[in-house]
Amino acid sequence: MIKIYKHSEVPISLSKRLAWTGEDVVRQLRADQNGKCYLCERIRITDFQVEHHKSRDKYPELKFEWSNLYLSCSYCNGKKSSLFNDLVTPTEDNIEEEIRQYLDFPNAQAVFSSEGLSSESIDMTISLLKRIFNGTKQIRNIREQLFYEYAVSKITNFQSIVISWLDNPTDENKNAIIEELDSKAEFLGFKYWIIKSNETLYETFVEYIKWNK
Repeated sequence: MIKIYKHSEVPISLSKRLAWTGEDVVRQLRADQNGKCYLCERIRITDFQVEHHKSRDKYPELKFEWSNLYLSCSYCNGKKSSLFNDLVTPTEDNIEEEIRQYLDFPNAQAVFSSEGLSSESIDMTISLLKRIFNGTKQIRNIREQLFYEYAVSKITNFQSIVISWLDNPTDENKNAIIEELDSKAEFLGFKYWIIKSNETLYETFVEYIKWNK
């Protein structure tokens, strides 16, 4: 999960309070978020929903509020539901800096922890991310396991590309990393911490991990 860019102009469907799922709303959210779910960062071609950051159940007055709407996949939207209403603000908080994100391969878990001072919103966001990546019970169900395996495949592929550059720092290998750090790529929150965890990587690629700043 990373900081999100949102276009300042409010779609007409919202300004006229016609529909929060209007085509103009969806089109702008997809453009702003590069077609990715704002929670898990997977690219969604057709499996996407317009999600209320603060739920309609508890905050009905924000139903048509542009700043409260984000593109989400059905999987993450289902995990979030109306249970998580005090999350970090995706357009304001530097989430990738505030929440450490990495994979614990031996325990088959995604790990999320607060960097620096914690807060209720950060703690709640971490709880939701754990729910999304690790499931809601001790053993993942089929959908949760497939989700986790997909994330692992993408992140381990990036790690392989990184290792190739560390072993052989050619322009070709460097460009392969830069391509994986493009704002349109998936799982940038995890990639941020892979880059930041190594001094050589950070010094070389720091300019490529400043998304939506």
